[in-house]
Amino acid sequence: MTQQRQVFFLASGLVLFLIIAFLPEPPPLFVGTETVLLTANGKLCLGLLVLAIFYWVTEALPFHVTALAIMLVMPLLGITDGIQVVSNGAVREISGLAQGYREIVRISFGNDLILFFVGVFLLSGAFTFTPLGTRMTLRMLQILGVSTRRVILGFLVMGALLSMWISDVGVAAILLPIGVGILKHTECAPLKSNFGRALMIASCWGPIFGGIATPAGCGPNPVAINLMRTLVGMKITFLDWMIIGVPASLILIPFGWMVLLMLFPLEIKTLKLSRTDIQNQLKDLGPLSLQEIGTLIIFAVVISLWVFNPIIAQVTHNRIDLPISFVSILGGILLFLPPFRVLDQEKAAKAISWDSIILIMASLGLGMMTYYTGAARWIAVALLGGIHSFSPIVLILTVVLVVIFMKLFLASNTVTGIIIIPILISLAMSFNIHPWILVAPAAFTSSLGIILITQTPTNIIPYTSGYFTLGDFAKAGIIMSFIMTLLIAAVIAIIGPLSGIYPY
Repeated sequence: MTQQRQVFFLASGLVLFLIIAFLPEPPPLFVGTETVLLTANGKLCLGLLVLAIFYWVTEALPFHVTALAIMLVMPLLGITDGIQVVSNGAVREISGLAQGYREIVRISFGNDLILFFVGVFLLSGAFTFTPLGTRMTLRMLQILGVSTRRVILGFLVMGALLSMWISDVGVAAILLPIGVGILKHTECAPLKSNFGRALMIASCWGPIFGGIATPAGCGPNPVAINLMRTLVGMKITFLDWMIIGVPASLILIPFGWMVLLMLFPLEIKTLKLSRTDIQNQLKDLGPLSLQEIGTLIIFAVVISLWVFNPIIAQVTHNRIDLPISFVSILGGILLFLPPFRVLDQEKAAKAISWDSIILIMASLGLGMMTYYTGAARWIAVALLGGIHSFSPIVLILTVVLVVIFMKLFLASNTVTGIIIIPILISLAMSFNIHPWILVAPAAFTSSLGIILITQTPTNIIPYTSGYFTLGDFAKAGIIMSFIMTLLIAAVIAIIGPLSGIYPY
Protein backbone atom coordinates (compact mmCIF):
# COMPACT_ATOMS: atom_id res chain seq x y z
CA MET A 1 0.00 0.00 0.00
CA THR A 2 1.36 3.43 -0.94
CA GLN A 3 1.82 6.07 1.74
CA GLN A 4 -0.83 8.31 0.12
CA ARG A 5 -3.35 5.47 0.11
CA GLN A 6 -2.58 4.65 3.76
CA VAL A 7 -3.02 8.30 4.81
CA PHE A 8 -6.36 8.42 2.95
CA PHE A 9 -7.66 5.31 4.72
CA LEU A 10 -6.41 6.49 8.13
CA ALA A 11 -8.08 9.87 7.68
CA SER A 12 -11.31 8.32 6.36
CA GLY A 13 -11.52 6.06 9.41
CA LEU A 14 -11.10 9.03 11.75
CA VAL A 15 -13.85 10.90 9.89
CA LEU A 16 -16.18 7.91 10.34
CA PHE A 17 -15.40 7.87 14.06
CA LEU A 18 -16.01 11.61 14.46
CA ILE A 19 -19.32 11.41 12.58
CA ILE A 20 -20.58 8.71 14.96
CA ALA A 21 -19.14 10.46 18.04
CA PHE A 22 -20.84 13.79 17.28
CA LEU A 23 -24.16 12.45 16.07
CA PRO A 24 -27.03 13.30 18.41
CA GLU A 25 -27.99 10.51 20.76
CA PRO A 26 -30.61 8.31 19.09
CA PRO A 27 -34.10 7.99 20.57
CA PRO A 28 -34.55 5.25 23.17
CA LEU A 29 -35.48 1.73 22.17
CA PHE A 30 -37.89 -0.41 24.15
CA VAL A 31 -37.83 -4.05 25.20
CA GLY A 32 -41.27 -4.52 26.69
CA THR A 33 -41.48 -1.78 29.32
CA GLU A 34 -37.69 -1.46 29.65
CA THR A 35 -35.85 1.42 27.98
CA VAL A 36 -32.60 0.78 26.10
CA LEU A 37 -30.39 3.86 25.64
CA LEU A 38 -27.18 4.40 23.72
CA THR A 39 -25.13 6.34 26.27
CA ALA A 40 -22.39 8.81 25.41
CA ASN A 41 -19.72 6.23 26.30
CA GLY A 42 -21.61 3.58 24.34
CA LYS A 43 -21.68 5.87 21.30
CA LEU A 44 -17.91 6.44 21.55
CA CYS A 45 -17.37 2.68 21.84
CA LEU A 46 -19.58 2.11 18.79
CA GLY A 47 -17.51 4.69 16.89
CA LEU A 48 -14.29 2.89 17.82
CA LEU A 49 -15.81 -0.42 16.73
CA VAL A 50 -16.64 1.04 13.30
CA LEU A 51 -13.16 2.60 13.12
CA ALA A 52 -11.49 -0.74 13.93
CA ILE A 53 -13.59 -2.63 11.37
CA PHE A 54 -12.77 -0.02 8.71
CA TYR A 55 -9.03 -0.27 9.39
CA TRP A 56 -9.19 -4.09 9.40
CA VAL A 57 -11.07 -4.17 6.10
CA THR A 58 -8.82 -1.63 4.36
CA GLU A 59 -5.64 -2.91 6.09
CA ALA A 60 -4.68 0.71 6.78
CA LEU A 61 -2.63 -0.66 9.69
CA PRO A 62 -1.57 -4.20 10.59
CA PHE A 63 -4.46 -5.96 12.32
CA HIS A 64 -2.74 -6.24 15.70
CA VAL A 65 -1.56 -2.61 15.62
CA THR A 66 -5.14 -1.44 15.06
CA ALA A 67 -6.32 -3.54 18.02
CA LEU A 68 -3.59 -2.16 20.29
CA ALA A 69 -4.32 1.43 19.23
CA ILE A 70 -8.04 1.03 19.96
CA MET A 71 -7.19 -0.47 23.35
CA LEU A 72 -5.11 2.62 24.24
CA VAL A 73 -7.69 5.11 22.97
CA MET A 74 -10.57 3.73 25.08
CA PRO A 75 -9.29 5.01 28.46
CA LEU A 76 -8.14 8.28 26.81
CA LEU A 77 -11.75 8.95 25.74
CA GLY A 78 -13.09 7.95 29.15
CA ILE A 79 -14.97 4.91 27.80
CA THR A 80 -13.75 2.85 30.75
CA ASP A 81 -15.13 5.38 33.27
CA GLY A 82 -17.98 3.97 35.31
CA ILE A 83 -17.04 0.31 34.79
CA GLN A 84 -17.46 -1.53 38.09
CA VAL A 85 -14.95 -4.17 39.13
CA VAL A 86 -14.54 -6.32 42.23
CA SER A 87 -11.25 -5.69 44.06
CA ASN A 88 -10.38 -7.31 47.42
CA GLY A 89 -14.01 -8.29 47.90
CA ALA A 90 -15.33 -4.76 47.35
CA VAL A 91 -16.95 -3.21 44.28
CA ARG A 92 -14.86 -0.37 42.85
CA GLU A 93 -15.83 2.02 40.06
CA ILE A 94 -13.20 2.84 37.44
CA SER A 95 -12.47 6.50 36.81
CA GLY A 96 -9.65 8.40 35.17
CA LEU A 97 -7.02 7.52 32.59
CA ALA A 98 -4.66 5.51 34.81
CA GLN A 99 -7.37 3.26 36.29
CA GLY A 100 -9.05 2.91 32.90
CA TYR A 101 -5.79 1.90 31.23
CA ARG A 102 -4.98 -0.69 33.90
CA GLU A 103 -8.50 -2.12 33.69
CA ILE A 104 -8.54 -2.42 29.89
CA VAL A 105 -5.13 -4.12 30.00
CA ARG A 106 -6.44 -6.49 32.68
CA ILE A 107 -9.55 -7.29 30.63
CA SER A 108 -7.45 -7.90 27.53
CA PHE A 109 -4.07 -9.34 28.45
CA GLY A 110 -4.97 -10.48 31.97
CA ASN A 111 -7.17 -13.18 30.47
CA ASP A 112 -5.98 -16.78 30.61
CA LEU A 113 -6.75 -17.12 26.88
CA ILE A 114 -3.25 -15.84 26.18
CA LEU A 115 -1.80 -19.03 27.71
CA PHE A 116 -4.25 -21.16 25.78
CA PHE A 117 -3.10 -19.73 22.44
CA VAL A 118 0.59 -19.95 23.36
CA GLY A 119 0.09 -23.65 24.15
CA VAL A 120 -1.87 -24.32 20.96
CA PHE A 121 0.79 -22.65 18.80
CA LEU A 122 3.48 -24.75 20.48
CA LEU A 123 1.48 -27.94 19.91
CA SER A 124 1.01 -26.93 16.25
CA GLY A 125 4.75 -26.37 16.00
CA ALA A 126 5.34 -29.98 17.02
CA PHE A 127 3.66 -31.08 13.78
CA THR A 128 5.46 -28.44 11.73
CA PHE A 129 8.97 -29.30 12.95
CA THR A 130 8.58 -33.07 12.78
CA PRO A 131 7.58 -35.24 9.79
CA LEU A 132 4.47 -36.38 11.65
CA GLY A 133 1.97 -34.40 9.54
CA THR A 134 3.57 -35.56 6.30
CA ARG A 135 3.68 -39.16 7.53
CA MET A 136 -0.02 -39.11 8.46
CA THR A 137 -1.02 -37.68 5.06
CA LEU A 138 1.01 -40.31 3.18
CA ARG A 139 -0.60 -43.03 5.31
CA MET A 140 -3.97 -41.60 4.34
CA LEU A 141 -3.04 -41.80 0.64
CA GLN A 142 -1.82 -45.36 1.18
CA ILE A 143 -5.21 -46.33 2.58
CA LEU A 144 -7.35 -44.48 0.02
CA GLY A 145 -5.38 -45.54 -3.02
CA VAL A 146 -4.66 -43.57 -6.19
CA SER A 147 -8.20 -42.61 -7.29
CA THR A 148 -8.20 -38.81 -7.69
CA ARG A 149 -11.73 -38.59 -6.29
CA ARG A 150 -10.65 -40.40 -3.13
CA VAL A 151 -7.47 -38.32 -2.88
CA ILE A 152 -9.56 -35.13 -2.74
CA LEU A 153 -11.78 -36.71 -0.10
CA GLY A 154 -8.67 -37.77 1.80
CA PHE A 155 -7.29 -34.21 1.86
CA LEU A 156 -10.63 -32.97 3.22
CA VAL A 157 -10.70 -35.68 5.89
CA MET A 158 -7.04 -35.38 6.90
CA GLY A 159 -7.24 -31.58 6.94
CA ALA A 160 -10.32 -31.68 9.17
CA LEU A 161 -8.98 -34.31 11.58
CA LEU A 162 -5.67 -32.49 12.08
CA SER A 163 -7.31 -29.09 12.37
CA MET A 164 -9.45 -30.29 15.26
CA TRP A 165 -6.34 -30.12 17.44
CA ILE A 166 -3.81 -27.80 15.81
CA SER A 167 -3.91 -24.49 13.95
CA ASP A 168 -5.80 -24.65 10.65
CA VAL A 169 -3.08 -22.46 9.12
CA GLY A 170 -0.49 -25.05 10.20
CA VAL A 171 -2.56 -27.86 8.69
CA ALA A 172 -2.82 -26.02 5.36
CA ALA A 173 0.97 -25.58 5.46
CA ILE A 174 1.35 -29.35 5.97
CA LEU A 175 -1.04 -30.25 3.12
CA LEU A 176 0.32 -27.76 0.58
CA PRO A 177 3.71 -29.36 -0.26
CA ILE A 178 2.20 -32.85 -0.32
CA GLY A 179 -0.60 -31.73 -2.66
CA VAL A 180 1.75 -29.79 -4.95
CA GLY A 181 4.08 -32.80 -5.06
CA ILE A 182 1.19 -35.02 -6.19
CA LEU A 183 0.13 -32.50 -8.85
CA LYS A 184 3.64 -32.12 -10.24
CA HIS A 185 4.17 -35.87 -10.30
CA THR A 186 0.86 -36.17 -12.20
CA GLU A 187 1.96 -33.35 -14.56
CA CYS A 188 -1.02 -31.13 -13.73
CA ALA A 189 -0.34 -27.57 -14.91
CA PRO A 190 -1.45 -24.60 -12.75
CA LEU A 191 -4.81 -23.09 -13.84
CA LYS A 192 -5.28 -25.82 -16.45
CA SER A 193 -6.18 -28.78 -14.26
CA ASN A 194 -9.53 -29.27 -12.53
CA PHE A 195 -7.88 -31.88 -10.33
CA GLY A 196 -5.37 -29.21 -9.29
CA ARG A 197 -8.16 -26.73 -8.56
CA ALA A 198 -10.16 -29.21 -6.50
CA LEU A 199 -7.17 -30.58 -4.58
CA MET A 200 -5.83 -27.15 -3.58
CA ILE A 201 -9.27 -25.84 -2.59
CA ALA A 202 -9.72 -29.04 -0.55
CA SER A 203 -6.46 -28.10 1.18
CA CYS A 204 -8.24 -24.91 2.30
CA TRP A 205 -11.63 -26.38 3.14
CA GLY A 206 -10.46 -29.41 5.12
CA PRO A 207 -8.61 -27.39 7.79
CA ILE A 208 -11.41 -24.81 7.93
CA PHE A 209 -14.10 -27.50 8.38
CA GLY A 210 -12.10 -29.19 11.14
CA GLY A 211 -11.47 -25.94 12.98
CA ILE A 212 -15.03 -25.81 14.34
CA ALA A 213 -14.95 -29.30 15.87
CA THR A 214 -13.17 -28.55 19.17
CA PRO A 215 -12.30 -25.44 21.24
CA ALA A 216 -8.66 -25.97 20.20
CA GLY A 217 -9.50 -25.90 16.50
CA CYS A 218 -9.72 -22.17 15.83
CA GLY A 219 -9.37 -18.81 17.56
CA PRO A 220 -13.08 -17.86 17.90
CA ASN A 221 -13.86 -21.09 19.76
CA PRO A 222 -12.12 -20.43 23.11
CA VAL A 223 -13.06 -16.75 22.82
CA ALA A 224 -16.75 -17.71 22.65
CA ILE A 225 -16.34 -20.01 25.66
CA ASN A 226 -14.56 -17.25 27.59
CA LEU A 227 -17.21 -14.63 26.78
CA MET A 228 -20.00 -17.02 27.80
CA ARG A 229 -18.28 -17.57 31.14
CA THR A 230 -17.43 -13.90 31.69
CA LEU A 231 -20.63 -12.23 30.54
CA VAL A 232 -23.25 -14.89 31.27
CA GLY A 233 -21.65 -17.12 33.91
CA MET A 234 -22.29 -20.21 31.77
CA LYS A 235 -19.56 -22.83 31.56
CA ILE A 236 -19.19 -24.54 28.18
CA THR A 237 -16.88 -27.52 28.61
CA PHE A 238 -14.59 -28.99 25.99
CA LEU A 239 -16.98 -31.92 25.65
CA ASP A 240 -20.04 -29.64 25.42
CA TRP A 241 -18.44 -27.96 22.43
CA MET A 242 -17.49 -31.24 20.75
CA ILE A 243 -21.02 -32.63 21.07
CA ILE A 244 -22.13 -30.05 18.48
CA GLY A 245 -18.78 -29.19 16.85
CA VAL A 246 -17.68 -32.66 15.75
CA PRO A 247 -20.93 -33.56 13.93
CA ALA A 248 -21.07 -30.07 12.38
CA SER A 249 -17.48 -30.46 11.16
CA LEU A 250 -17.83 -33.99 9.81
CA ILE A 251 -21.10 -33.37 7.96
CA LEU A 252 -19.44 -30.60 5.94
CA ILE A 253 -16.85 -32.99 4.47
CA PRO A 254 -19.03 -35.13 2.13
CA PHE A 255 -20.97 -32.08 0.92
CA GLY A 256 -17.75 -30.15 0.30
CA TRP A 257 -16.40 -33.14 -1.60
CA MET A 258 -19.50 -33.31 -3.81
CA VAL A 259 -19.40 -29.57 -4.54
CA LEU A 260 -15.76 -29.76 -5.65
CA LEU A 261 -16.38 -32.78 -7.89
CA MET A 262 -19.46 -31.15 -9.39
CA LEU A 263 -17.82 -27.79 -10.14
CA PHE A 264 -14.47 -29.17 -11.27
CA PRO A 265 -14.98 -32.42 -13.26
CA LEU A 266 -11.72 -34.31 -12.91
CA GLU A 267 -9.73 -34.86 -16.08
CA ILE A 268 -7.61 -37.52 -14.34
CA LYS A 269 -9.14 -40.65 -12.83
CA THR A 270 -6.06 -42.11 -11.16
CA LEU A 271 -2.73 -40.75 -10.03
CA LYS A 272 0.54 -41.59 -11.71
CA LEU A 273 1.76 -41.90 -8.13
CA SER A 274 1.53 -45.61 -7.33
CA ARG A 275 1.19 -47.25 -3.94
CA THR A 276 4.81 -48.27 -4.34
CA ASP A 277 5.83 -44.60 -4.73
CA ILE A 278 3.92 -43.73 -1.56
CA GLN A 279 5.52 -46.65 0.25
CA ASN A 280 8.95 -45.46 -0.89
CA GLN A 281 8.28 -41.93 0.43
CA LEU A 282 7.25 -43.39 3.77
CA LYS A 283 10.38 -45.55 3.73
CA ASP A 284 12.48 -42.44 3.14
CA LEU A 285 10.97 -40.89 6.27
CA GLY A 286 12.21 -43.86 8.26
CA PRO A 287 10.67 -45.18 11.47
CA LEU A 288 8.93 -42.88 13.94
CA SER A 289 11.53 -40.65 15.56
CA LEU A 290 11.70 -40.03 19.30
CA GLN A 291 10.27 -36.54 18.72
CA GLU A 292 7.33 -37.91 16.74
CA ILE A 293 6.57 -40.48 19.43
CA GLY A 294 6.77 -37.73 22.03
CA THR A 295 4.42 -35.51 20.05
CA LEU A 296 1.84 -38.31 19.79
CA ILE A 297 2.06 -39.10 23.52
CA ILE A 298 1.77 -35.45 24.56
CA PHE A 299 -1.13 -34.88 22.18
CA ALA A 300 -2.90 -37.93 23.63
CA VAL A 301 -2.43 -36.58 27.16
CA VAL A 302 -3.66 -33.09 26.24
CA ILE A 303 -6.72 -34.36 24.34
CA SER A 304 -7.61 -36.77 27.14
CA LEU A 305 -7.42 -34.03 29.77
CA TRP A 306 -9.52 -31.69 27.64
CA VAL A 307 -12.21 -34.27 26.94
CA PHE A 308 -12.37 -36.03 30.31
CA ASN A 309 -11.90 -33.02 32.60
CA PRO A 310 -15.63 -32.93 33.58
CA ILE A 311 -15.32 -36.54 34.81
CA ILE A 312 -12.06 -35.76 36.62
CA ALA A 313 -13.68 -32.75 38.30
CA GLN A 314 -16.70 -34.80 39.34
CA VAL A 315 -14.64 -37.66 40.77
CA THR A 316 -12.39 -35.25 42.73
CA HIS A 317 -15.36 -33.13 43.88
CA ASN A 318 -14.02 -30.18 41.85
CA ARG A 319 -10.66 -30.20 43.63
CA ILE A 320 -9.08 -30.89 40.23
CA ASP A 321 -10.90 -28.88 37.58
CA LEU A 322 -8.44 -28.07 34.80
CA PRO A 323 -9.14 -25.00 32.62
CA ILE A 324 -8.48 -25.61 28.92
CA SER A 325 -5.70 -23.00 29.03
CA PHE A 326 -3.96 -24.91 31.85
CA VAL A 327 -3.98 -28.11 29.78
CA SER A 328 -2.86 -26.27 26.65
CA ILE A 329 0.19 -24.65 28.23
CA LEU A 330 0.99 -27.89 30.08
CA GLY A 331 1.20 -29.67 26.72
CA GLY A 332 3.36 -26.89 25.34
CA ILE A 333 5.81 -27.16 28.24
CA LEU A 334 6.05 -30.95 27.97
CA LEU A 335 7.30 -30.55 24.39
CA PHE A 336 10.51 -28.99 25.75
CA LEU A 337 11.28 -31.68 28.32
CA PRO A 338 13.38 -34.85 28.00
CA PRO A 339 13.30 -37.55 26.87
CA PHE A 340 11.48 -36.24 23.77
CA ARG A 341 12.53 -32.57 23.51
CA VAL A 342 10.35 -31.93 20.48
CA LEU A 343 10.92 -28.17 20.61
CA ASP A 344 13.75 -25.87 21.55
CA GLN A 345 13.85 -22.10 21.99
CA GLU A 346 14.47 -21.39 18.30
CA LYS A 347 11.63 -23.62 17.08
CA ALA A 348 9.26 -22.26 19.72
CA ALA A 349 9.97 -18.70 18.62
CA LYS A 350 8.99 -19.66 15.06
CA ALA A 351 5.91 -21.60 16.18
CA ILE A 352 4.26 -18.83 18.23
CA SER A 353 2.49 -16.17 16.16
CA TRP A 354 2.68 -13.20 18.52
CA ASP A 355 0.92 -10.96 15.99
CA SER A 356 -2.11 -13.24 16.17
CA ILE A 357 -2.04 -13.43 19.97
CA ILE A 358 -1.79 -9.63 20.31
CA LEU A 359 -4.67 -9.19 17.85
CA ILE A 360 -6.87 -11.63 19.77
CA MET A 361 -6.14 -10.30 23.25
CA ALA A 362 -6.27 -6.58 22.38
CA SER A 363 -9.49 -7.02 20.38
CA LEU A 364 -11.04 -8.85 23.32
CA GLY A 365 -10.99 -5.60 25.30
CA LEU A 366 -12.99 -3.84 22.56
CA GLY A 367 -15.56 -6.63 22.51
CA MET A 368 -15.94 -6.56 26.30
CA MET A 369 -16.31 -2.77 26.38
CA THR A 370 -19.08 -2.82 23.76
CA TYR A 371 -20.89 -5.05 26.24
CA TYR A 372 -20.08 -3.12 29.42
CA THR A 373 -21.01 0.29 27.97
CA GLY A 374 -24.36 -1.00 26.71
CA ALA A 375 -23.40 -0.41 23.05
CA ALA A 376 -23.74 -4.13 22.26
CA ARG A 377 -27.23 -4.22 23.73
CA TRP A 378 -28.34 -1.16 21.79
CA ILE A 379 -26.95 -2.58 18.52
CA ALA A 380 -28.62 -5.92 19.23
CA VAL A 381 -32.05 -4.40 19.83
CA ALA A 382 -31.72 -1.91 16.94
CA LEU A 383 -30.53 -4.37 14.29
CA LEU A 384 -31.69 -7.79 15.47
CA GLY A 385 -34.53 -7.06 17.87
CA GLY A 386 -37.12 -8.48 15.50
CA ILE A 387 -35.60 -11.96 15.42
CA HIS A 388 -36.67 -12.80 18.99
CA SER A 389 -40.08 -13.76 17.63
CA PHE A 390 -38.57 -16.30 15.21
CA SER A 391 -38.72 -20.04 15.81
CA PRO A 392 -35.47 -21.53 17.18
CA ILE A 393 -34.47 -23.03 13.81
CA VAL A 394 -35.06 -19.75 11.92
CA LEU A 395 -33.24 -17.91 14.73
CA ILE A 396 -30.16 -20.11 14.32
CA LEU A 397 -30.33 -19.88 10.53
CA THR A 398 -30.46 -16.07 10.71
CA VAL A 399 -27.42 -15.88 12.98
CA VAL A 400 -25.42 -18.15 10.66
CA LEU A 401 -26.30 -15.97 7.63
CA VAL A 402 -25.41 -12.75 9.48
CA VAL A 403 -22.00 -14.09 10.52
CA ILE A 404 -21.21 -15.48 7.04
CA PHE A 405 -22.01 -12.03 5.63
CA MET A 406 -19.77 -10.33 8.21
CA LYS A 407 -16.95 -12.72 7.31
CA LEU A 408 -16.86 -11.16 3.82
CA PHE A 409 -15.48 -7.98 5.37
CA LEU A 410 -13.35 -9.23 8.27
CA ALA A 411 -10.13 -11.13 7.57
CA SER A 412 -9.79 -12.38 11.14
CA ASN A 413 -11.94 -15.26 12.38
CA THR A 414 -11.36 -14.25 15.99
CA VAL A 415 -12.23 -10.60 15.47
CA THR A 416 -15.49 -11.64 13.81
CA GLY A 417 -16.37 -13.65 16.91
CA ILE A 418 -15.28 -10.91 19.31
CA ILE A 419 -17.49 -8.34 17.56
CA ILE A 420 -20.66 -10.41 17.10
CA ILE A 421 -20.76 -12.57 20.26
CA PRO A 422 -21.20 -9.76 22.87
CA ILE A 423 -23.99 -8.35 20.68
CA LEU A 424 -25.77 -11.72 20.57
CA ILE A 425 -25.35 -12.24 24.32
CA SER A 426 -26.95 -8.84 24.91
CA LEU A 427 -29.79 -9.74 22.55
CA ALA A 428 -30.38 -13.06 24.31
CA MET A 429 -30.48 -11.41 27.74
CA SER A 430 -32.84 -8.68 26.50
CA PHE A 431 -35.39 -11.17 25.19
CA ASN A 432 -34.87 -14.06 27.64
CA ILE A 433 -33.41 -16.34 24.95
CA HIS A 434 -30.92 -18.99 26.04
CA PRO A 435 -27.63 -17.30 25.03
CA TRP A 436 -26.00 -20.47 23.69
CA ILE A 437 -28.76 -20.78 21.07
CA LEU A 438 -27.42 -17.55 19.53
CA VAL A 439 -23.73 -17.78 20.44
CA ALA A 440 -23.20 -21.38 19.24
CA PRO A 441 -24.09 -20.73 15.56
CA ALA A 442 -22.06 -17.50 15.61
CA ALA A 443 -19.04 -19.18 17.18
CA PHE A 444 -19.08 -22.12 14.76
CA THR A 445 -19.57 -19.89 11.71
CA SER A 446 -16.97 -17.23 12.62
CA SER A 447 -14.15 -19.34 11.19
CA LEU A 448 -15.97 -20.62 8.08
CA GLY A 449 -14.71 -18.05 5.57
CA ILE A 450 -14.60 -19.85 2.22
CA ILE A 451 -15.75 -17.24 -0.32
CA LEU A 452 -12.83 -14.82 -0.46
CA ILE A 453 -9.15 -15.74 -0.27
CA THR A 454 -8.60 -12.89 2.19
CA GLN A 455 -11.12 -14.15 4.73
CA THR A 456 -8.49 -16.23 6.53
CA PRO A 457 -4.75 -16.90 6.11
CA THR A 458 -5.65 -20.60 5.76
CA ASN A 459 -6.98 -19.84 2.25
CA ILE A 460 -3.92 -17.88 1.21
CA ILE A 461 -1.44 -20.74 1.74
CA PRO A 462 -2.89 -23.15 -0.89
CA TYR A 463 -3.67 -20.16 -3.17
CA THR A 464 0.07 -19.47 -3.46
CA SER A 465 0.41 -22.76 -5.36
CA GLY A 466 -1.19 -21.04 -8.37
CA TYR A 467 -3.58 -23.89 -9.20
CA PHE A 468 -6.84 -21.94 -8.77
CA THR A 469 -8.04 -18.38 -9.31
CA LEU A 470 -9.95 -16.04 -7.01
CA GLY A 471 -12.99 -16.71 -9.21
CA ASP A 472 -12.65 -20.50 -8.86
CA PHE A 473 -12.49 -20.15 -5.09
CA ALA A 474 -15.39 -17.70 -4.84
CA LYS A 475 -17.65 -19.80 -7.11
CA ALA A 476 -17.12 -22.93 -5.03
CA GLY A 477 -17.30 -20.97 -1.78
CA ILE A 478 -20.62 -19.28 -2.53
CA ILE A 479 -22.31 -22.60 -3.32
CA MET A 480 -20.78 -24.32 -0.29
CA SER A 481 -21.70 -21.40 1.99
CA PHE A 482 -25.40 -21.82 1.19
CA ILE A 483 -25.16 -25.56 1.88
CA MET A 484 -23.07 -24.92 4.98
CA THR A 485 -25.65 -22.48 6.37
CA LEU A 486 -28.37 -25.14 6.25
CA LEU A 487 -26.12 -27.91 7.61
CA ILE A 488 -24.77 -25.90 10.57
CA ALA A 489 -28.24 -24.65 11.48
CA ALA A 490 -29.67 -28.19 11.29
CA VAL A 491 -26.92 -29.73 13.44
CA ILE A 492 -27.22 -27.07 16.15
CA ALA A 493 -31.03 -27.12 16.08
CA ILE A 494 -31.20 -30.92 16.38
CA ILE A 495 -28.24 -31.90 18.55
CA GLY A 496 -28.28 -28.90 20.91
CA PRO A 497 -31.58 -29.74 22.64
CA LEU A 498 -31.01 -33.53 22.45
CA SER A 499 -27.67 -33.13 24.24
CA GLY A 500 -29.27 -31.18 27.05
CA ILE A 501 -26.91 -28.22 26.57
CA TYR A 502 -29.90 -25.93 26.12
CA PRO A 503 -33.68 -26.38 25.92
CA TYR A 504 -36.08 -24.95 23.38
